Amino acid sequence: MLDLLKLKTFLAVAATHSFTRSAEELGLSQSTVTTHIQALERELDAQLFDRVGRKVMLTDAGRRTIDYANRLLALAEEAKSSVLKSGELSGAVSVSASEVLAAYRLPEILRRFQRLHPKVELSFAARSGTQAQIDAVVAGKLDLAIVLDEAIQSDRLITSTLRQEEVAIVMAPDYRASDSGARILLAGGLSGWLERVINSPQCPPGAPSEVGSIEAAKQYAIAGMGIAVLPKMTVAAELKRHLLVCVRMPAPPVHLHIQLVRNRGRWTSPALDALWSVAEQCFETEGALTAL
Repeated sequence: MLDLLKLKTFLAVAATHSFTRSAEELGLSQSTVTTHIQALERELDAQLFDRVGRKVMLTDAGRRTIDYANRLLALAEEAKSSVLKSGELSGAVSVSASEVLAAYRLPEILRRFQRLHPKVELSFAARSGTQAQIDAVVAGKLDLAIVLDEAIQSDRLITSTLRQEEVAIVMAPDYRASDSGARILLAGGLSGWLERVINSPQCPPGAPSEVGSIEAAKQYAIAGMGIAVLPKMTVAAELKRHLLVCVRMPAPPVHLHIQLVRNRGRWTSPALDALWSVAEQCFETEGALTAL
């Protein structure tokens, strides 16, 4: 009988192409990972990986095994989730969001969900970069990603756009650019849409400067150190208090999409369905958005 832990180990190695990295992610020793893979290969009577130096690559048999491994693990999770305690939804859901959404949108979604379904075990984290989140969803290491980026289209994913967020170009009210141009403050981890804004006619000419986090970009802008390009929701409070003012916006304005993303090929647990629904409900009305 195939062991679920060995299947999880197999999927981790398939995703990372490394026994060492898989061991770190799973909290196992490298020798244990090797033992799991060797045992699984014996049980299946097939070689799952080709070992080339330190890197491992899936064989044809290994690629065919991925789908079965995902389905078996999903069935195991389905069996676990179907056992309800006191009539309440249970199970586990892993979710990630970009730094922006983790700070400005995700907490309210998780608060509402946890209040409705206290028996569900939530694990959540902020991840930098949309592609890193998508890769984790595709690899089965993450149930749900909430991303802020341009519209995502993929046959491997199911997505739902919750709303659009406007991009703002902001500066301190008394900011004056030097003769050589403005310093354009950029937060790390924000992706390709930045280039469209920077190159738009409405963005003042200047030299891009990555300053780290969104909070750092805001504080540098407030201190008069440059012009920040950020999702407008991140500077709403500062604009209201007149600590920052908007520069001319791109024409047409650049809008990003807040999107839910999950793996099309994986079974969706009742807990994940419920979290997906709560996230969509949070954005259904303007009143709900104001509360976020």
